[in-house]
Amino acid sequence: MIIAHGIDKRIGICDIETLKELFDVGIYNPDTKEWQEFEVSAYKNELYHFVKCYTSREYDYLVTFNGINFDQQVLQYVVDNYEKWYNNTNLEICQIIYDYAQKVIEDSNYGLFHTYKEKDFSIYPIDIFRIHHFDNDARRTSLKWCAFMLNEDVEEMPIHHSKENLTEEEIGIIRVYRRNDVKVTETLFQLTLGNVDIPELKDYKGKNKLQDRFDVMQETGLQCLNWSDVKIGEEWNKLDYMKEENISDPKSLLPQKVKHPFGQRFKNFFPKHTEFETDHLKDFVKRLGNEYVKNVKQEFPIKIGNTTYTVAKGGLHSTEKHRHITIPEGFRYDDEDIGSQYPNSMVKFKICPPHLKDTFLKQYNGKISKRISFKKIAKDLIKEGKKEKARPLMSVQEMLKLCLNGGGYGKLGQRGSFLEYPEGMLKVTMGNQMEILMLIEKLEMSGFQVLSGNTDGISVYYPDSKRQEFLQICEWWEKKVGNFEMGKLEETPFKEVWQESINHYIAKKEDGVKKKGRFATEFELHKNKSKRIIPMALEAYFIDKKDPVEFIRNHNNIFDFCIAKKAAGKMHYEEQFEEDGKTVVKTHKKLVRYYISTTGSILYKRGFNHEGKPMNNHCEAEMDIGQPLVTYFNRFFKSDNYNIDYNYYILETLERIDAIEKTKKAKAFVESVKSKSCGSQLKLF
Repeated sequence: MIIAHGIDKRIGICDIETLKELFDVGIYNPDTKEWQEFEVSAYKNELYHFVKCYTSREYDYLVTFNGINFDQQVLQYVVDNYEKWYNNTNLEICQIIYDYAQKVIEDSNYGLFHTYKEKDFSIYPIDIFRIHHFDNDARRTSLKWCAFMLNEDVEEMPIHHSKENLTEEEIGIIRVYRRNDVKVTETLFQLTLGNVDIPELKDYKGKNKLQDRFDVMQETGLQCLNWSDVKIGEEWNKLDYMKEENISDPKSLLPQKVKHPFGQRFKNFFPKHTEFETDHLKDFVKRLGNEYVKNVKQEFPIKIGNTTYTVAKGGLHSTEKHRHITIPEGFRYDDEDIGSQYPNSMVKFKICPPHLKDTFLKQYNGKISKRISFKKIAKDLIKEGKKEKARPLMSVQEMLKLCLNGGGYGKLGQRGSFLEYPEGMLKVTMGNQMEILMLIEKLEMSGFQVLSGNTDGISVYYPDSKRQEFLQICEWWEKKVGNFEMGKLEETPFKEVWQESINHYIAKKEDGVKKKGRFATEFELHKNKSKRIIPMALEAYFIDKKDPVEFIRNHNNIFDFCIAKKAAGKMHYEEQFEEDGKTVVKTHKKLVRYYISTTGSILYKRGFNHEGKPMNNHCEAEMDIGQPLVTYFNRFFKSDNYNIDYNYYILETLERIDAIEKTKKAKAFVESVKSKSCGSQLKLF
């Protein structure tokens, strides 16, 4: 059950398989824990039973993974056409459905519109694939990958869809595979409701994406249940603009001519309030300003103080490498982030696509005010114990945030968006970089050390005695660049930092830990949590001062040792091992999950790459302690002893520690392993 507008809604979770000789449907009721399954094959024809179930309104919503693009396209086609097939044999019906399913897949591959829209389906869809924005190229994620991230069994289709003469045993195998897909979809659905207890996915806990969408539907009238967060933001902006300008055709909002920045000088994109004091910065900005914007990668390095920065079209970042920053008594190391930078810049720089009226900018500014107001009211209600009254306000203010970021600024560079305006996007990114360079220059001139920086923030090292001067400079900068309400510097004092680069570090704060990049132990579903045990051990070592060797050896969650890899195109995976004096090869398909073990096989990636060249690569390169062996773990099995090769994970952890601390713990560990001494007895810490 889910609750929509205060009413309980009945849910079915569905997956289908369409083979040349099999049409298989499974619908699982998460409330009753019951299955409704239907088969059309050489052995059965349950087509009419399926149609009766599907059209009986037994379910209010059908939950699928990519069902709008595939499953429900096929199901609706069957419902609309089954009466024409009364003279066809079972296998002829399977062939008809199979041919249509292949057409649906081909249409998707070519970006063609499908036959049915959401409103056409007999049961309204909840498509997890779309809600999580997995249809975006940068976030594209399969159900198999979600299974890996959710610690579920990772099953690959066991039988090719074109196979003929299917046996009843093979159909049973396919049914088991389909049931597993439904199980993964159910887990993913629960996560979408905020019901998740997996530590590495804790950012999803308590965040009900469906309820957010019902609240926005109530607020705006947008039918956004199956939209991604970013699309909700964009469409809300579009809806408001069309209402205000009395426009009925959304296609009329698309730009006739897109304004690109190429061929113009960079100085055209600098804000007028840009001002520098040192000859060093003045000369750099002058040279940069006279460069022409090109449709290629362009980077411009500059050293300020002891830190080197790279200015580029997309943003600024410092180029520091492995280091350990300690803050002695009497000093501070403050991380200063610019709050709401992009929405603030849109308003401040008056970024409005030239094919739209300034109505857009006025509405954009209005959403900023509305979000601030809703957030304040909601927080006050929560303080008064009125959490249920606060919930819709919090949902709407979160979606308003999307209107300002992904649905506003983020759409300036997206082809086909009604906000497409690449020139405006460059005005924002270059403007922000010029502003942050002004702050860096002022601080360095005043004796402060800026040790890291990017487009929306810096980290500054200085003595306590200069605290007031530091705050005055920050306040001066906010006024100078016009950040009066938004765009304020938000301070996080760091106590200690261990860094591999600008985007990969772990920092001890006064009230917790900040982790980025390769130090992350919590993830989004489209990311990769492989070898999570290593950043966990690094955190235990750096933050809690624990021995990483002992930490790894004593850790008992097998999923934290797992690694997942994907193969594309004509590539696949093969395990190779010796058995009874013979070499045995096991072939796997497109996604493998495994862990490094003391007993197991060698894993290869084989096939033909995108250039048609044959490939034969070890998935795990030989290390100083030998060739890693793997245990294939797509399907979970429980064991008292998984034979984990702890040395593999320990060595990689120690190598990363050595790179930061400039030590030789990894070398000592390798020598201890080679001399057959116990790594855990080695006194490294």
